[in-house]
Formats: sequence, structure tokens, C-alpha cells
Amino acid sequence: TGMRLIIGDVQGKGLVAVKTAATVLGSFREVAPEAPGLPMIADRIEIALARQLDDEQFVTAVLAEVSADGSRITLLSCGHPPPLHIAGHVGRFVESAAPSLPLGLASLGVVPREEITVPFAPDDQMLFYTDGVSEARNRAGEFYPLPDRAVYAEATDPDSALNRLQEDVLMHVGHALDDDAAMLLLRRQAA
Repeated sequence: TGMRLIIGDVQGKGLVAVKTAATVLGSFREVAPEAPGLPMIADRIEIALARQLDDEQFVTAVLAEVSADGSRITLLSCGHPPPLHIAGHVGRFVESAAPSLPLGLASLGVVPREEITVPFAPDDQMLFYTDGVSEARNRAGEFYPLPDRAVYAEATDPDSALNRLQEDVLMHVGHALDDDAAMLLLRRQAA
């Protein structure tokens, strides 16, 4: 009843990172259609990762569920940068007051991850991204001002918005990014 999605960032590079990403995606695809909630999905991914990762490896991720009618989005952060909710041309980060641990490190925490549900009105957008976007710095060392940029809100479709955002990040940095960057933009169509 609705749509579930994940965006994540695997610590490390090379074949080990590819294998870890495949484990996360495989576990997500297996459990997401049937799980009663996002915490169970995160728990199942944790179990799969426990068989593979050593004590210092981890994956940051945000799990999300869009309600069947599209009017709300439930989020579960696993140590990942917070999604950006865009209403009109105003962006605000959606994050829990209590930080959460990345996938693969849950055994170190005593506080369970907290779900957050936010309204998702017609024409609202939710931007999911990796830290390659939020930590992109210009030559002066200034981070990319993600919530202040409206370039993504003005495009007529999500693909165009993401293309504009990518171009804007690269202009801010002035060269190719030093880190990998992934972005996913959800937009609720007007009624």
C-alpha cells in the first residue's frame, strides 16, 4: 500500500563496496514488499550485513515509504544525510532529534531508530541525496548550500530538476566532485 525506497552510501570503494551495496539492495528488495514497517526492513538489512561486514564497515541509508494516497512520507534514517523537503521554493531538512547509527553498526546503539512522518502536499518535493552532494565544497571551503538553492524547484519535471541541481553543484565546486554523488527527487503531482 504505497511505495518504499532506499538511498544509501556504502563506506569504502572497489569490489567490497559493490558487494555490500548488492547485499543491501537484495535484502531491501526481498523484505520491502512484505514488511509491516521501515524498522523491520532496516533490521533485516542489518542481519544480512552482519554476515558480511567487519566491525568497521557500514552503510548510511534513508528508508522511505510514500503513503498509498501520496499525502505523507515516512522516513527512517540510518546515519544518512537528511532528506530535503521542498514546499514551494523553501527547502528544509527532515531529521530526527536523535541521531541514528548507520546500517552495520546498530549493535553499538541503545536507542532504536526513529521514524518520522511528514505531510507531502501536491507540488511538494522530497530530495534524497548522498554526502557527495551535501559535502561538495568550493575553493573557499564552503559547503554547497543545498536548502538555499531553488534550481531544482523551478524545473517542470524531476529529471530536469536533477540535471539543473547537478550543474549547480558542479558550478559551485568548480571541478569534478571528489566523492560519488547520487540524488533522487520525488515530486507529488498537483491534483
